[in-house]
Amino acid sequence: MKKINSEGVIYFRSDSIPVPHGFSTRLGGVSKKPHLAEMNLGKNLGDDPPAVEENYRRMASAIGFEKDSIVFTNQIHSATVLTVGKEDIDKTYDCDGFVTREKGVTLAVRTADCVPILFYDGKAEVIGAVHAGWRGTVDRIQQNCIKAMCELGATPDNITVLIGACIHKCCYKVGEDFRNTLYEKLGRNMTDRYVSDDLYADLVGLNRELLEEVGVKNITASSDCTCCKSDLYFSHRASKGKRGVMSAFISL
Repeated sequence: MKKINSEGVIYFRSDSIPVPHGFSTRLGGVSKKPHLAEMNLGKNLGDDPPAVEENYRRMASAIGFEKDSIVFTNQIHSATVLTVGKEDIDKTYDCDGFVTREKGVTLAVRTADCVPILFYDGKAEVIGAVHAGWRGTVDRIQQNCIKAMCELGATPDNITVLIGACIHKCCYKVGEDFRNTLYEKLGRNMTDRYVSDDLYADLVGLNRELLEEVGVKNITASSDCTCCKSDLYFSHRASKGKRGVMSAFISL
């Protein structure tokens, strides 16, 4: 993925997806509080509301979508993916992912260590976006997004997937509950591959394998760890929970 500087707004995109899309960083916004500076995109974290609105305006201008075209998630660490359209713009839903085939609708998911994933099928003109926390990951939210896209005419071998910056195995120590849940839902072999004996977990590799399992072939993943690079990204773990949030956007 390419690092883009658009009038000071720093974000990442890929040439493999030709429609407006991008993964924000913490740079290029106007939020002033140290733990929220600069590009905080969370509206309920104690930030100055006009600052958050300006941050969204800057991201929209940089990436190339209309600021007032976004559908929002009230993320609940689920595997729920909803199909949305223009009637859903500026609404917020209890889910962790969206798909659409309607032009002029921007899908957005917010992260600060969890895995942001964008989806695009150029032949069917269908897009998707999901927030894959560890619970959503093991409950196959990435596969649910593929299924929802296919219901709109997409096919797995035509879908391009981008996995944005997130916490990586180097920093992501988990509890026994994670390993036990993974073992119960996805089996021993997958658990052994993606959770080490000392309980460090690889969410990127796990999401990639689950996507490949349903026929997705074109997957690009960022090598950046949000916890390692907390000067560039918001990280819940690095900041011990006192932080802003980034967002991944995609629009036809």
